[in-house]
Amino acid sequence: MKDIPMSFSKAMLPQLPQIPLLQGKITSGGGGNFGEVLSDMLGKVNTMMNKSEQLTEAAVTTGKVNLHEVMIAMAEEEIALGLTTQVAGKFISTVEKLTQMQV
Repeated sequence: MKDIPMSFSKAMLPQLPQIPLLQGKITSGGGGNFGEVLSDMLGKVNTMMNKSEQLTEAAVTTGKVNLHEVMIAMAEEEIALGLTTQVAGKFISTVEKLTQMQV
């Protein structure tokens, strides 16, 4: 395969944004055990669900909450709950595969 000079690719794609550099420290593995990580994530999903419910209740009772904020919170809740369901399904599938393995 022939190498394309960098000046050629930049000239063809001048409007591409620069990829920002990651700030902070990146580690692999080891921030805690799986149970702690899962518990933390489920706590964050629960917090998102509570926020959505509180904003909805405030919008209905007081009318002082912007409808856009309520819709955004509901969309975030839906995405987080869908992701949690997917992770749980994959985890159950993995456990089933592990139990069917012959040693």
